[in-house]
Amino acid sequence: KVNLDKIVSRHLGVLAMTGMGKSNLVSLVTKEIGNLKGTVIIFDYHNDYTTLNIPRINVIDAKINPRLLDADQLSEVLEIRDGANVQQRVLRMAFTKHVKESKEFWKKLENEIDFIVNSEDKKLKEIRTSAYRVQDIIEEAQHRFEDILDPDMGDPISFIKEGKTNVLSISELSEKQANVAVAFYLQQLLKDRKDASIAKHGRTKKERKYRFNSPVFVIIEEAHVFIPKDHDTSAKYWAAKIAREGRKFGLGLGIVSQRPRSVDLNVLSQMGPFAIMKIIQEDDQRQIAAATESTSRELISQLTSLNVGDAVLVGQWTNLPSLVHIEEVKEKIMGADQSAVSAWANAEKMATMAVESTQGLVQKDLLLD
Repeated sequence: KVNLDKIVSRHLGVLAMTGMGKSNLVSLVTKEIGNLKGTVIIFDYHNDYTTLNIPRINVIDAKINPRLLDADQLSEVLEIRDGANVQQRVLRMAFTKHVKESKEFWKKLENEIDFIVNSEDKKLKEIRTSAYRVQDIIEEAQHRFEDILDPDMGDPISFIKEGKTNVLSISELSEKQANVAVAFYLQQLLKDRKDASIAKHGRTKKERKYRFNSPVFVIIEEAHVFIPKDHDTSAKYWAAKIAREGRKFGLGLGIVSQRPRSVDLNVLSQMGPFAIMKIIQEDDQRQIAAATESTSRELISQLTSLNVGDAVLVGQWTNLPSLVHIEEVKEKIMGADQSAVSAWANAEKMATMAVESTQGLVQKDLLLD
């Protein structure tokens, strides 16, 4: 038995090579929390959980409302390249409060850029070329990302349902866009849980309805993308903040990665419980040893010999470090290894059947002739 309370109050790290059973373990934990009618939010980067067939599941295609972003976030979402400082400056000048509040968001934003392009002000003339480029980027983004950027969608958080397993599919977003989206959700979730917790303890006079009145467990798949050790991202900032503060407000964080060496150590070391599966790379093993308190050198050395589904559980959710085998979640359809041999044999069988069927029709036609 494991202590589920501890993964919310102390967070959870799931680390393993590809194909060793990370998503199966996440599905099992999610299923058990779902049985308790708890709230889970999974940021699904590869559509591993969209077909998870468990009760009380809520699958959402993550979209971005550009009105709710700041200028730097919008710059990332529009994919203005890093280092294009003047273009970013133009966007900051144009992305005004009036643009955010306008009924015709894109048109108002384009009008603000037009003002810069057509201005006779000497300083604005100097950035005219960059303003032209920002115009092109905005126009292109409206076509390229029309299914992703929706200024009329309202608040994306409102689509998350309390007491359910919420799978937020971010597979259609680019890496930069996914980073902005994850950061936005994390920021809003922390704010809501913080406000709800403060109100519950009678430390505020405000009376309003909070979205989440009970603890929430957030899982970030491909954590090395969103919480990298070698550079800062907005998602990393908010994940680190939740890792430090979330336990006080009933907001748990689960990070899942097949590249522990690439995950920020400051965040990784904030995880209390860990499930560690087969890991071969020495860099990954060293990172795990640095992040966890309960892993001895002997335990780390055993990670290379684990089979699929085997895991070492350490930290507060177990009394002692434990070697276990995780049961397979039958309701999980996606994410398992595909058999190339079976697929090829099936394809060959179907092709043969198609040829035989066609030949039969030809022979029938000849008889009729």
